Order: sequence, then C-alpha cells, then structure tokens
Amino acid sequence: MKKLKTIIGIIIVLTAAFFYAHIAKANKIYDKSVDSSEYIGTGVFEGTIEQEFVCNEDTMDGISAKCQLQGDAAGTALNLTLIDNVTGNIVAESSLPAEDIKNSKLNLFSFPTVENCRGNSYTARFESMEENQQENKGIGLVYQPETMKNTKLEIGAKETQGTLIIKAVTNRFDLETCCVLLIFIIYIVVFIKFLYRLFR
Repeated sequence: MKKLKTIIGIIIVLTAAFFYAHIAKANKIYDKSVDSSEYIGTGVFEGTIEQEFVCNEDTMDGISAKCQLQGDAAGTALNLTLIDNVTGNIVAESSLPAEDIKNSKLNLFSFPTVENCRGNSYTARFESMEENQQENKGIGLVYQPETMKNTKLEIGAKETQGTLIIKAVTNRFDLETCCVLLIFIIYIVVFIKFLYRLFR
C-alpha cells in the first residue's frame, strides 16, 4: 500500500511538472548583457520600424517588444506585421492599442502559431497608428546601440545601427523549467524527511 501511494505521488508530481513546464519561451533578439541605461528610445515615429532577425525555435506565437507611451497616447495603436524574408509573405499580424500597453515594459503582440520557423529569417515591422509627432502623441519603441549578428534595424526606411529590444515568443514545453521544478520538489521532500527523522 505504501509503495502504491509513492508511485501515485510520483505520477502526480511528474504530471504537474509536465504541465507547469509548458511556458511562453521568450528568445531575446538583443544582447541581454547590454546595460539598459544605454537603450535608445525612438520617440513618436512616422512610417515603419523594421527589425530583421533569425528564429531559433520551431514555431512562433508572438513578439514581445519594449514600448514607450509618448504624451497622451490614448487613441493611438501599434501594429505588428511579421514577414518571411525568403518568400516575402506576411505570416502573422497583431496590434496593441495604447490603452493595453504597459509603459517602458515588454508588451506581447500575440498571433496564431507560425510553423517551421527554425533558422528562418523574419522581419518584424512595427507601424504606429494615429500618432502625432507635433504633439508628441503616440507609441515609441526602444533599441540598443549594438547590431546583433544576423539582424538589421531600419527606422523610417533608413538602416540604423542597433537592435530593437524584442523577443520572439514560443509556447512550448521547456525541459529546463521542468527539471528545475523537479529538483526543487525533490529537495523539499528530502528536507522534510530529514527534519522528520531529526525530531522524531
């Protein structure tokens, strides 16, 4: 009976860890070692901002971008278009109104899953809607001054040195998260057993 309870407990823990480890895996396009004090804001922009990058996951479910609200941004929005650089086809689109954007934070532009992404080059094209440069009203993006390998940044159709602060997001099972959780659970169980024997 004791063995049966142990087996059932192990199955429950493994099942819980498996489901817990299904996360939104965010892969940075930029260099995380660069201090945030070096980041540059685009301010309110007209036209588009385009960031080329190579995906290192099998699928993509969104792009997370660091956004900045400029002035009274109510009524404005930021549109995202994801383009396959090989075919030139639009593979995903998303949009966030200013009211849903957290200022100076990474905001998720989610879209239906894009398949067969690994090793492919994409362009994340951002377009500000209803912005007003004269009144400094709209939504800006943030980039770092270094250009990462296999990337290219264009602001207003002009190539710019730097890389947008964005992440490619993939909803999938993450083995590392699963292992860390299991190790933590094993540590807790062993520690409790140790205390039980110590004070028994």
